[in-house]
Amino acid sequence: MSIVENAMSAIRLGLADFASGEDERLLSALRNLHAGILLLYKAKLSSLSPAGSDDVLIKKKILPKLTPDRTITFVGAGRRTVDVAEIRERFNALNIETNWAAFDRINRTRNEVEHYFTTTHRDTFRAMISDTFIIVRDFSTQELGLDPMDELGQEAWNILISVAAVMDKERRECGFKIASLDWGSADLESAVTRIRCSDCGSPLIAPSGATREDGITCRSCGEFEGFEPLAERALRECLGPRNASARYDGRDEELVQCPFCFHETYVVDEHACAVCGESCAQTCDFCSSDIPVCELSDSSNCSWCDHMLSKDD
Repeated sequence: MSIVENAMSAIRLGLADFASGEDERLLSALRNLHAGILLLYKAKLSSLSPAGSDDVLIKKKILPKLTPDRTITFVGAGRRTVDVAEIRERFNALNIETNWAAFDRINRTRNEVEHYFTTTHRDTFRAMISDTFIIVRDFSTQELGLDPMDELGQEAWNILISVAAVMDKERRECGFKIASLDWGSADLESAVTRIRCSDCGSPLIAPSGATREDGITCRSCGEFEGFEPLAERALRECLGPRNASARYDGRDEELVQCPFCFHETYVVDEHACAVCGESCAQTCDFCSSDIPVCELSDSSNCSWCDHMLSKDD
């Protein structure tokens, strides 16, 4: 059986698990869909691997090999294949396109359902199936040159289409309601549109009232989350990875603790806290130098001037 056939088989099994209506089969559905997408990605890398290279592009370990004519080639070694990070790296190097945003949602759902959520509603899995449809449809057609309906079969394809259509409509409705509120911060609004329920993982969350202070409610399980913890969680999930990258590269962080309300909601690019709205001084009143991000505070001076001025007291 080819890698593509294995991929489609896994996706069909995942859809059958979901369509069975049995909650105990939902975890199996999640694992099969996730595995099927990864196999599709590996099928593309395999198709680009040179003949006689032992599928070098999907192998984790790559070794040089000296050919009889004394040229050097590279071949795959061992049985271990590339992980998600390595697939992404090789796709970027080879200009292979896929919807990484959709895959990241699938990957995050798999990790969170397996290790975090205590209660998971079917909407969580419907969202994953919707993202699976996007990837299977586009990647199969554009990168593998295949008709996804033919590869999956009519029954599985119908499940994908019907679930994706309903989920897309409900997602748009929730997005419109979130966008109708004044969040006081563009980054916060963007982060809230991507947040998932902290209890069941569903993406179907909507405002609980007419203002942001009314918080949000999950349309799947009914879980309520107040504004301040929501703002912290949403910004942390959205800007946290960029903060980690900034720390690694020695750049300024994009999200820091607000020195006024002490929530981790001060958005550096917006020069304001997304919760309390307070702004930190960017230039020192005493020496007129720029105040580094790591020194932002409720003072109008840089830390050095504050230190020197305190000696005069």
